Amino acid sequence: MKISYNWIKEYVKLKANSEELAKGLTMSGSEVEGIESREGDQIMGLEITSNRPDCLNMVGMAREASAVFDVDLRLPDMGIAPAVAAPGGPEVECVIKNTDLCPKYTARIISGVNVSPGEGKISERIQSLGVRPVNNIVDITNFCLMESGQPLHAFDLDKIKGEKIIIREATDGEKITTIDGIERKLNKGMLVIADESDPIAIAGIMGGKNTEVTETTRNILLESAYFEPISIRRTGRVLALSSDSSYRFERGVDRGMINAASDRATALIVSEAGGTIHDFYEEGNLTAEKVSIDLDVDRAGNTLGILLGKDQVMHILQRLGMEVEDEGMSKIKVIVPTFREDLQKEIDLVEEIARIYGYDKIPTTVARIVPQIVRKEYSRRVIEKLHEVLPSAGLNEIMTYSLISEAAVQRHAAITKDPVELANPLSEDQKILTPQLLDGMLKSISWNINRNNKDLGLFEIGKIYSKGSGKEKFIETPALCVALSGVLRKNWSEDAREAHLYDLKGVIELVFRKMSISAGFKKTNIEGLKAATEVRLDGEKESIGFMGAVDKPLLNQYNIEQPVFIAQIKLDKVIEKATLATRYRAIPRFPFSSRDISILCDEALASSEIYNILSSSAEEIIRGVELVDTYEGKQIEAGKKSLTYSVKYGLDTRTLTDEEIDPVHSKIKDTLQKKLGVSFR
Repeated sequence: MKISYNWIKEYVKLKANSEELAKGLTMSGSEVEGIESREGDQIMGLEITSNRPDCLNMVGMAREASAVFDVDLRLPDMGIAPAVAAPGGPEVECVIKNTDLCPKYTARIISGVNVSPGEGKISERIQSLGVRPVNNIVDITNFCLMESGQPLHAFDLDKIKGEKIIIREATDGEKITTIDGIERKLNKGMLVIADESDPIAIAGIMGGKNTEVTETTRNILLESAYFEPISIRRTGRVLALSSDSSYRFERGVDRGMINAASDRATALIVSEAGGTIHDFYEEGNLTAEKVSIDLDVDRAGNTLGILLGKDQVMHILQRLGMEVEDEGMSKIKVIVPTFREDLQKEIDLVEEIARIYGYDKIPTTVARIVPQIVRKEYSRRVIEKLHEVLPSAGLNEIMTYSLISEAAVQRHAAITKDPVELANPLSEDQKILTPQLLDGMLKSISWNINRNNKDLGLFEIGKIYSKGSGKEKFIETPALCVALSGVLRKNWSEDAREAHLYDLKGVIELVFRKMSISAGFKKTNIEGLKAATEVRLDGEKESIGFMGAVDKPLLNQYNIEQPVFIAQIKLDKVIEKATLATRYRAIPRFPFSSRDISILCDEALASSEIYNILSSSAEEIIRGVELVDTYEGKQIEAGKKSLTYSVKYGLDTRTLTDEEIDPVHSKIKDTLQKKLGVSFR
């Protein structure tokens, strides 16, 4: 962005020279990167942040200078003389086909203009900013663009086919030759201005060669509109085409300047090129409402660490073009103009006050540090605990992509619900936000096996995604995926052996135990998994995950030829129930007694149901329950299984006697028999 020092002085009566102006603008947030002398003028190059499109024009920068140097701003006359359109003359109809991409479009017809080479003050002004003069009409539209920031375009009305201007999306393969003489191929979704036959401009970026204003032009149609910024940015990127107009449309133009800029250009055209003003056509419904913000001056001063006066604050905001109303005490109401859409909250106004007041005037102080007991969110602490527990169990962490293909979703259709598909994916392999972590885990296992790393214990802590309902359109859930495959080396005292599903179950139980949570397991059926088992929180019926052995057909899809045991657990409930605080318990001074219970039960009965009855017994002398043996074989009838539990009994104050333990042990057996219908061996 370039500005002219001489041009700025037409709007503000500056006493500061160009170097002082550059320093003042830089200190207020509009960094001046350099100053160049050009024909008695000083041209400044500025770096304007994307949230300040109001500074991409001379009036905007003059307003900044007015506030920084506390001098009056003199705005140019934006009216038309004569104000009443001449009767008769050419007519045109404006039709907006896509109001999302073009919420407002205006057109004004001026007949009988005299087009001539650009010269004089207007031509000099735009040349000082590096804009090439074309002719008096085009130069005026460029002048108004640089002055107000509102892009305009003049069409040769007589070259428009039919009496209709259509704002529509291009069709795939449609072509237009732009005013730079290059034929460009358009895609569906790009916004164009068209007549009844062909496109005559790429909306917001560049006009077409077929309707450009030349020395033979006598009647013109002057366009002033608002185009959706993202659409302009996307079209410009695809076509590798940029212009002064698209640069401003991409960042958002002032909704309140659309009509005013057209009026300003019309007045200049009639003044410089003659002609008669005819009808003004306005289509669309784009509101330009001003935002109202309540500001507490005392609170603003406390935020900045300085003492602010109400009159001082009101004066600064008025210099920046805002309306202010005194609300009494330290309160004021601020009406934000349409050209400052970046100002939405009180803190935004505090920042405006600070930069005009002067950051260099705000004293530097070291904030008092207030120690906090907890500096991290609880969910983060739980995740960090998982990162301790799982590696301690011999597992290695992996990280996989959050975007997967449709094929990956179909492979795990049984555990996939309402996947979230991207509207504009970069590729077919990155089309869907992953609804499960299994695909990435199995791909990692396959990758390692193909490189002769076959003994694997892996885990991933990531996010899974699904569609929601109501206000919560999408659901993001933290999840844990664990997988074992190949040879498992337990510890120095055990021989190496193949991993088993029970090893995976042990990892899950370890995780839950470290969180002071009891895990529950129940057999289920999941396509793609053998011996599939639901994982539940103790005492709850809702499943929070599953585990199982990956079946052969699914392994084949990943080119894996060895058994894989895999589990996935949603962590939201785990985080909610987890307890990280540890309690000290003294080592027992007196020995415990252990008694076994060998239970014969139906094969379908979950071990967790028996365990829950044993561990939740109200008997105070029970100190622990452990499953020590399972058996299914010839010595037991079909459909049955044998489970042996070891129950520990003890007190902290003395050693128990058999007479004290036997009644409790018998009572537990009676409870199991009554509630679960088991028998004993």
